[in-house]
Order: sequence, then C-alpha cells, then structure tokens
Amino acid sequence: MHSDITFPTSDGRHLGGQLYRPAELIEEKPAVIIHPATGVHMGLYAKFAEYLAEQGMPALIYDFRGTGKSAQPEDLSDKSLLMSDWMLLDVSAANRYMRKEFPGRRLVVVGHSVGAHGSFMAFQDEPVDAIAAIASHAGVTQLIPERKERARIWTVFNIITPLTARVLGHVPVAKIGIGRDIPVGVMTQWSRWTRKPGYFFDDKDFPGQGSTPQERFAAVTGPVHSVIFTDDLWATREASNVLADRLVNADVERWDITPESIGVKSIGHMGFFRSANKALWPAVAEWVQQS
Repeated sequence: MHSDITFPTSDGRHLGGQLYRPAELIEEKPAVIIHPATGVHMGLYAKFAEYLAEQGMPALIYDFRGTGKSAQPEDLSDKSLLMSDWMLLDVSAANRYMRKEFPGRRLVVVGHSVGAHGSFMAFQDEPVDAIAAIASHAGVTQLIPERKERARIWTVFNIITPLTARVLGHVPVAKIGIGRDIPVGVMTQWSRWTRKPGYFFDDKDFPGQGSTPQERFAAVTGPVHSVIFTDDLWATREASNVLADRLVNADVERWDITPESIGVKSIGHMGFFRSANKALWPAVAEWVQQS
C-alpha cells in the first residue's frame, strides 16, 4: 500500500514521491530511501519499494527536481538547476523526510547510479546507517570499454548537448535515447564531468557548500554495498571503483553479478529494479535489513 506525498527541500522546492508502508511496522527493520538515477522517473522503483514493504520495511521513492512529479514547466530550460542540486539538496531532503516520518528507526539508502553519488555526497549533512549503491559509477566517457557505446556517449555529451542547449535552450534527452528529459543545467554539468578523468572529483568549481567531493566521500562511514552487473556498458567495476575507492572511512563490500547467475540474458544499467530480475532482490533486501 502506498500514498502519494510531497516533501520540501532546504531551498524551497517541493519533491513528489510515493511512500510504501508495510502492513505491520517491525521495530528492528529499517526505513529505506530509494534515490533515483538520471533521467529515470520513480515508477521504475515502485515494484522494488512494494517488495521492501512486504518484507516489513517502509520505502520512499521520489523524483529529483526538474523530473517527473517534481518538475516545473520552466525547469527544462533552467541553466541554474544542476545535478549537484540533486545530490546535495534533494537527497538530503528525502533522507530528512524519512527520518521525521520514522523517528528512531535505522535509515538505509538504496541509490541507483547518480542516486548513490548523492547518497555519498549528502552523508555529512544527512547521514544514514548504510548505503547500497546499485550500478553506480563515475560516468567518465573514456572508461566505457565498448567502442561503439563510447563513441555514442561522446557524441551525446560533446556535440549534441552543447549544440541543442545553444539552439533550443534545452537538451532533448528522451529523443536522444538516454532517459527521460532532464534540465539543461543538469545535462551541461554532467557533460563537463564526463570529460574529466576523475569525474566530479576533478571539478574545481563543484558547488559543495564548503566541502569538496573528496571530503564529502571521506565523511561516509558504515557499510556500503557496491553492486554492479557485468553486462552494464557504463557501470563497470573499474568505473564504480573510482567512487568506491574514495570511501576511505566506509566498510565497502563489492558484488559483481552476471546475468547468468540468475538465469537471464541481460540486466544492464536499469535492470535490477525490473520485475523480470526480481531474483536479485532478496539478497539486497537481506543486506539492507542486516546492515
């Protein structure tokens, strides 16, 4: 059973989400926040959130500002709306909402791709008890091993993004085929990071509210579960380790999962949260409960 909710951010935005409540709250089980990937609406996470609730864990899904139920008409052309806002403001707001909704309960995050980036970045502001990072990686174009995909992504970020941003005032992400539409400011900041060997760690202008990305990652403590899938063209273990290796004060556990291990042909970057791959869910849910 779920309810539609909204919750505020510290800078005055309101984010739309859904809260899944178990039929019976069990004190020792954590509350879970699912932080989304780029260009992905919360619907992708609904079945997984429902599954967690069936296991006795309340779960929150939501949309980042500028996307889905958290979008305003002017957001797509807003150059000041950044991916770092998702990480520092929206992730913090979601963590804060669940802490108020379930006081005294352990909070565990499941972060998908950039959702895990935000989980690490926001930890020093709104800490949680554990973080499961699903298909989360440094999106450096040169780390994409498959040549055709590397060329496609290079073209998206180095030709299509600046050209359409200049001519149209926004980037038609959905038509390009890399997700749902996102604000132009998010896309241009992201594209800048893709060209840097250290991704956002190399961004000297990162708006970190007084802390560098390196300092924010070093502030993370407790268990971290880094999960990648071997057929994911983007979140390879090498690219994921760019992030995981910066978590110098966390207890990082790394899982590399093959599609064959659950009897499917593919999982990829988005597949963990799809019902077709729900055989993956019990192990992660168990980790979430026990962490």
